Amino acid sequence: MAPSHVHRVLLGAGLLTWALAGLPQVLWLVAEPARMGEPSSVVWLVAFTVFGGAFLLNARDAETHVGLLLLQTVAALGVLATSGSGFEGALLAINAGQVPALLPPRRAVAWVTVQGLAALAVYLVIYPPARAWMTAAIYGGFQAFALAVAWLAEREAQGRRELARLHAELRAAQVLLAEGERERERLRIARELHDSLGHHLTALTLNLEVAAHSAQGSAVEHVRRAQGVARGLLSEVRTVVSALRDSPPQLAPALRALAEDVPGLAVHLQVPEALPLGSSEAARSLFRCVQEVITNTLRHASASNLWIDITATPDGVRVLARDDGRGAPALKAGAGLTGMRERFVELGGRVEVRSPPGRGLELEAWLPGSEGAA
Repeated sequence: MAPSHVHRVLLGAGLLTWALAGLPQVLWLVAEPARMGEPSSVVWLVAFTVFGGAFLLNARDAETHVGLLLLQTVAALGVLATSGSGFEGALLAINAGQVPALLPPRRAVAWVTVQGLAALAVYLVIYPPARAWMTAAIYGGFQAFALAVAWLAEREAQGRRELARLHAELRAAQVLLAEGERERERLRIARELHDSLGHHLTALTLNLEVAAHSAQGSAVEHVRRAQGVARGLLSEVRTVVSALRDSPPQLAPALRALAEDVPGLAVHLQVPEALPLGSSEAARSLFRCVQEVITNTLRHASASNLWIDITATPDGVRVLARDDGRGAPALKAGAGLTGMRERFVELGGRVEVRSPPGRGLELEAWLPGSEGAA
């Protein structure tokens, strides 16, 4: 996944801090080239380079890895042990700013405390005690500040994701309520047509039948024609009533409304106006499928874009969804995904979910159409 604007800013700030922390030592080595071959200088250069590379790998996709973070900590301690400037303590503050994205608060505090104590031990070896304690205290304060700021930023990000998820669920509820209101109105109109117009047309047909038996001469033909018209009207009323009762939900507009203005996520939806679904239950299941995909992407994927392609096939309706999130090495189906799969299976369909690491979540679902419904 391409880094978001916020993560690009954090990545740039971290790389700038890394470069500035090592600048005095680099300038010193450039001024005295003879020291470049000393073991301490070689160790410093290797450790400093390893830290920068590990940080770049760790921060490039907004997902922190514990192994790389541990490598950064060890490299930072190696830099501290072989440096004469002392400015490299800022590298530990970079680590502290990454920990909240990886660990819960207590473990994050423990991590920063341990690396601070390790830095103190290094300072006590290379500096006099007074300077060691003072340097450790200064950079320990930087670490605590970075940890607090990063933790607050992580909480804010989690709050935004939760707000976006609730917004998506509220939008889905609004769409379903509007569709339910339209369905109730269709049923009311159908009942009114059946109970009022249908009743009167039935009475008219019966009266014309009686009139046909009592009419004489040329009036018989006119009565028979009127009787045919009344029967035709009654048949059309029944057809309209049946169509109103069996009219499927307007799924395409409902899905477009669901995908509009999702906070923090650009949803790219492709859906035809007409979908050959066999029942209202199938339409509702497809709607819930799209809703679950959007909600899961907001909650778990750390994605910026979600593509949903719904197509009508000769034997049903196919849904393809993918995001540009981070994916997962092992996908564990939650209640929402399990319920979605169960609903599709009951209707004769299927749901497959893939989540290759680094490629985002991919969902493929299929429902039988009106001719292939179970």
